Amino acid sequence: MKRLLGWVTGFAALAVAGWFGWAALTERTVQNWLDAREAEGWVVSRRDVTVAGFPSAFETRIAELSLADPATGLAWAAPLFIIRHATWDPSRIEAIWPATHTVASPFETLTITAQRLQSVLDLRPSAGLALDALRTEMLDLRIDSSLGWSSQLAQGRLEMTRQEGSEAHYAIAFEASDLIPATQIARLLDPAGLLPEAIPIVRSEAMVRFDRPWDISAIETTRPQPTRIDLTEARAEWGALMLRLSGAVDIDDQGRPTGEVAIRAQNWPEMLAMAERSGLLPASMRQAAESALGFLAGLSGRREDLDVTLRLDQGFVFLGPLPIGEGPRLRLR
Repeated sequence: MKRLLGWVTGFAALAVAGWFGWAALTERTVQNWLDAREAEGWVVSRRDVTVAGFPSAFETRIAELSLADPATGLAWAAPLFIIRHATWDPSRIEAIWPATHTVASPFETLTITAQRLQSVLDLRPSAGLALDALRTEMLDLRIDSSLGWSSQLAQGRLEMTRQEGSEAHYAIAFEASDLIPATQIARLLDPAGLLPEAIPIVRSEAMVRFDRPWDISAIETTRPQPTRIDLTEARAEWGALMLRLSGAVDIDDQGRPTGEVAIRAQNWPEMLAMAERSGLLPASMRQAAESALGFLAGLSGRREDLDVTLRLDQGFVFLGPLPIGEGPRLRLR
């Protein structure tokens, strides 16, 4: 009995020593990573780094953290950032943002507040912390810009899952409920206030291939860039308006997409009017656009509904053989 008690006591002592040793290593690793960013020219500050959670977890708490990357002009500041993982599973990490934090660029500063903003990441430690899966949950999230606009959502979910057999091919899904658009956009699109304040559901699902995996280098150096997007569906319904997109595009190293995107719009004449009010559609083009889209909508059987496929090629958007404008640039800053 005494021998058994001695074994148990010895094992417990080793376990305690192991936890505190790993906690010290974790704290030193985080400090070294922040020091390395500062040595590269980043602006870095933090009050302290501590590790708690004994005995079931390692909870790294970084107080008064701020990071600014001069290469992109992006900066992030948070009063407290928490990284947590279970003692027995260092590859599954939980990241918890504070109730309020800020993201700044050379153009504006965004203040983000949320009742809950939390991510769970499945990582591969042996592959530069490459991402296998990500799930982020948002509750009562609000964004306020220094330019005067604000936006918010009641609930949101973002998921990103690496596909088996591929290093940089991910399934990405996003869903938000009761999304209130940025105030300036809402006033432009709906100056009379005829539409509901919030968009009940916004949803998208896509398969995205990047030029390299999402790993620690995505923070340290540059972001992986998309090379192909297979959009299963992007959908939003706002009052009597409904917009749905699907399609597939390849993206060159300049961010120019080439491919086709199918668009289905219900009550499209009002969308056209909203585009004119917002300045996205010049008034001089309104009549021509309405005539062309009205003809296409008539082919589908209901003049209020529009089914059309846009072709994107080398930076331009075409409706059939007709160029209708410059396409988007899909580059991550």
